[in-house]
Amino acid sequence: MKLGELIGGLDVTRIYGNANVEITGISYDSRQTMPGHLYFSMARDTERNRANINDALSRGARALVVRGWDGEMARPAVTIVECERPRLLMGAAASRFFNAPSERVDLIGITGTSGKTTTSYLLGAIFEAAGMPAGIIGTIGIFVAGKKIYSGLTTPESLDFEAALARMEREGVRHAAAEISSIGIEEGRVDSLNFRACLFTNLGRDHLDYHGTIENYFTAKLRLFTEILPRSRRADTVAIVRGDDPYGRRVLDSITTRKVSFGLDRSLDAHAEGFSADLNGIRATLSVLGKKIEIESPLVGEINLLNILGASALSVALGIETAAVADGVRRCPGAPGRLEAVAGKPGVTVLVDYAHKPDALEAVLHAIRRLCTGRIICVFGCGGDRDRGKRPIMGEIAGRIADLPVLTSDNPRSEDPLAIIAEVEAGLIAARISRIDEATAANASARGYLVEPDRRRAIAAALGIAAPGDAVIVAGKGHEDYQLVGGRVLPFDDRAVVREIAAELGGGQS
Repeated sequence: MKLGELIGGLDVTRIYGNANVEITGISYDSRQTMPGHLYFSMARDTERNRANINDALSRGARALVVRGWDGEMARPAVTIVECERPRLLMGAAASRFFNAPSERVDLIGITGTSGKTTTSYLLGAIFEAAGMPAGIIGTIGIFVAGKKIYSGLTTPESLDFEAALARMEREGVRHAAAEISSIGIEEGRVDSLNFRACLFTNLGRDHLDYHGTIENYFTAKLRLFTEILPRSRRADTVAIVRGDDPYGRRVLDSITTRKVSFGLDRSLDAHAEGFSADLNGIRATLSVLGKKIEIESPLVGEINLLNILGASALSVALGIETAAVADGVRRCPGAPGRLEAVAGKPGVTVLVDYAHKPDALEAVLHAIRRLCTGRIICVFGCGGDRDRGKRPIMGEIAGRIADLPVLTSDNPRSEDPLAIIAEVEAGLIAARISRIDEATAANASARGYLVEPDRRRAIAAALGIAAPGDAVIVAGKGHEDYQLVGGRVLPFDDRAVVREIAAELGGGQS
């Protein structure tokens, strides 16, 4: 395409050079730039920005998009486009370059603090049960017809998002469930997408290191429903919102287009008329927009009943038959690392979960508390270089609900793991429980918490102490197969570690 076709009429400050040069591709990573590309420079650090631009030029970039030209750099013999928000411009240009695939692929946006990943997997299973090949875009990656094509941001950069949708369209996939993060919304990565439906799961404390306040965090989420969905070019768009969540009620009050509520409250459009749950799964009768659906699911806990309700409400609102909804829910094993059962010692339930924020940890522990006959042993920690304020909150939650919290390291990144642990431990102390040693913890009547900075040893301690009827929750990292320590990425998968230790203890099962 000509550069002018890509950016004509968009929010551009000025253009230096020929606006009609031929553009063969778009890139924002200089290492991926090829001859003829339009390169978007988005680094805010001056030195990094300069290095990226020089790298892109050396690889054959034909035009550059920049916030402002560095006066110390000689202007190269390529076209330069200045704009205030390169990332926003990239989204609009990428949509044009790929011929706006979201106008033809039914794109479902899922936002909220918790439940996004599991809901996307449920929707994918329901679409497949209805004979509709589906794609998934989110924390675990981008999947097209079951093939993983991308790993990275929960909500990809707009260029990667549009490219993935274009590939789905080429391969005959006409439905895609995508996790939409608050940061992705704030940065403009999804502004040029045409959503068919959007779903709000809930809102709790998260990303405050980025947003500053929970109100700013909510405002970012709300834009998906009040600005981005309403301007979609798709017909008969719909918003699906959890109506028994305080922030969900605010979303419902703000929406002026078609909306459907879901939750445990029977006054909502989609709710459970009755359900039973144990550590083997959920059975329920759902009422969804006046239709009855009998469901059975291998997913665990009330939190997953809510995910099932949201996915079912959205599916029925889009016209999918209730039989396909029930079949898809039955088939869906859940998302990797989301209350994922891992074989451990006989009689002990071991669940690995991604819960790394207060509301998620509380919901997981409450869900298992209702189902577990023995002790709940919870291995958890907090990540470094992120919201420090949540650390004592998570400690207090674990101390209040779990029978035996085991405090350990998560992804410390550049911080001292022991300093992070000390901040989390303040919450455990606030919960009025005492630090005990492993020998004391082995007594089934013992009350207290353990501290073991080495995550593998912490998991080993939890499994060693657990007795038949107990549940061990390993929280924080879920599907991740690495640990971020200093500047290193170390191999570490909670699920694999559980299996290894269980085998050492003689209780592992295949």
